[in-house]
Amino acid sequence: MKKITTMALSFILTFGSSSLVLADQITLKNGDRITGKIVKKDGDKIVIETESAGVIAVLWAAVDKVASDAPLNLELADGQTIKGTVATVDSRLEVETIDAGKVVVEREKVTTARNEAEQAKFIAERDRMLNPSFGDLWTGSADVGYSLTTGNSKTQAFTAGIRAARETVKDKITVYANAVQASNSTTGVSVTTAKALWFGGRYDYNINRKLFVFGSGDFEIDSPQLLDLRMVFGGGIGYRAIRNERTQLDLFGGAAYNREYFQTGLKRSSAELTIGNELKHRLNKRMKVSQRFVGYPNLSEFGRFRAQFDASLLTDINGWLGWHITVADRFNSDPVLGAEKNDLLLSTGLRVNFGRANK
Repeated sequence: MKKITTMALSFILTFGSSSLVLADQITLKNGDRITGKIVKKDGDKIVIETESAGVIAVLWAAVDKVASDAPLNLELADGQTIKGTVATVDSRLEVETIDAGKVVVEREKVTTARNEAEQAKFIAERDRMLNPSFGDLWTGSADVGYSLTTGNSKTQAFTAGIRAARETVKDKITVYANAVQASNSTTGVSVTTAKALWFGGRYDYNINRKLFVFGSGDFEIDSPQLLDLRMVFGGGIGYRAIRNERTQLDLFGGAAYNREYFQTGLKRSSAELTIGNELKHRLNKRMKVSQRFVGYPNLSEFGRFRAQFDASLLTDINGWLGWHITVADRFNSDPVLGAEKNDLLLSTGLRVNFGRANK
């Protein structure tokens, strides 16, 4: 009996020790050890899934040693990929591959590392980006806002907007629409103080990672400006100035054709330059700002100038719902008689995000 008990205890200890040895392990520079399953290393963090503490993200700079029992897929700074179990030897990573045996790489040259499950997700997403159907990859948001006053003043205002984009490694399609309706009935007669609709879209084709060419179409209806319809068709070239986890900045320029129809019967056409920028910046985990400016210096009649400016501050409530504050401005240096040069809109309300997680 004693012999059986001893054998059982020996088996448990051996099995338990094997389990610990077979688990992936990260040793930090302060001596702490984290045991579990390495999920991925992406950017400046490495993610490990533990049994007791769940998923933990650790700064890559704080890691002293890495040991993986299961194969990892490593991508190096020069684009080379290596697959195998990983161990740290003399501050370098030693990868035990099936085909090439042991390969030693400098740890600072490792840009990404993924376990088999994460690698499968990455390949599937990459293939989806390279060969998507038209219905794939759409992301966007829809805004709505409403205000009402009664009593001494009787006003109401409604704003709505939608923006969607479909981006692949080759190109990007963006469509948008914004509407505002406001009225004042304090005097007993309802007077429309704002009634406008802006909509359009743009197609970008990537020349390389930084440069792209684009074609766009924008349409505008604005009753207080006596504008029945403005159609602007343009194209040009753009430059992706900043691309990182927190900030995206595009600069673009080109030329456009503008055709306008006014309620007074006036019709006019003109050629315009197009100069603008688009910015997205995440302030923190819950807040982000977006801004877009386009200026249209007139080439047919020097001195005339139009400009469009839009900016939003969004606070996430959860993964799909947020609260926005939006400023929109439309400037025309040469409006028709009876119309103002500038229209400014400030709105706030709910924003619903759809599609893949927005950046």
